[in-house]
Amino acid sequence: MRNLLEVLEEQNKDDIINNITSNFYRLKNAVDKDNLDNKKAKQLLEEFRETVGNDPIENEIKKQKQEQARAVHKSAVDQVKTKTKKLDQLNSEFIALTTSTEYTPQQRGFRLEELFFDLLQFSEFEYSKPYRTHDGEQIDGHFKYEKFDYLVEAKWIDGLTKQKDLSIFDGKIRGKAQSTRGFFISANGFDANAISKFSGDAPRILLMTGQDLAMVLSGQILFFDAMKAKVNAIVRYGNINYTLR
Repeated sequence: MRNLLEVLEEQNKDDIINNITSNFYRLKNAVDKDNLDNKKAKQLLEEFRETVGNDPIENEIKKQKQEQARAVHKSAVDQVKTKTKKLDQLNSEFIALTTSTEYTPQQRGFRLEELFFDLLQFSEFEYSKPYRTHDGEQIDGHFKYEKFDYLVEAKWIDGLTKQKDLSIFDGKIRGKAQSTRGFFISANGFDANAISKFSGDAPRILLMTGQDLAMVLSGQILFFDAMKAKVNAIVRYGNINYTLR
């Protein structure tokens, strides 16, 4: 056996040596029990294991598993860093939008709309960007959450969004399937009369303020959890303007 191992070493056959060593390492009893002293064989095997140390094949398997685990962990950490960086970028854009004086209210509204769809993409929601229906009706976009389709309306005006704007949006929703709801984002919030009017019978519009959006973009709450909280509020209490804070 020693001569055989020496020849294999000279030929650099490490894989064969490891296989031989590993198979001997795993032996529990003598191969030929009729011609060998079983007690002596077990003793020799034990001495062999002590000499070899750990099973080389098992060591290699453990090493590979550890390397795979490290690779998976690194990939997960990199993904978190990438997502954190992306969310920070969206948050910075929103802050710049709120503080800059170079945008008109209409331009802010368009940028708010784009920012929201960037958030939906980041949050891995199924969505579609602004489109027109066959009869020319303008829809600011759409996304899916649970069993419902949500039409999107985004506004950035000076002051609060009034009842008239919600009435127009409600008309767009009522003309669609029962599984259609509305998601209205208003950077400066909503008029109390508008909230009261559409919190009545069978409410189908969820409201989000700029303050709500700021909490999501700053990482204080996931958009998925924000939706869960707002849906829970409208289903249980008819509250269409649940405040995330």
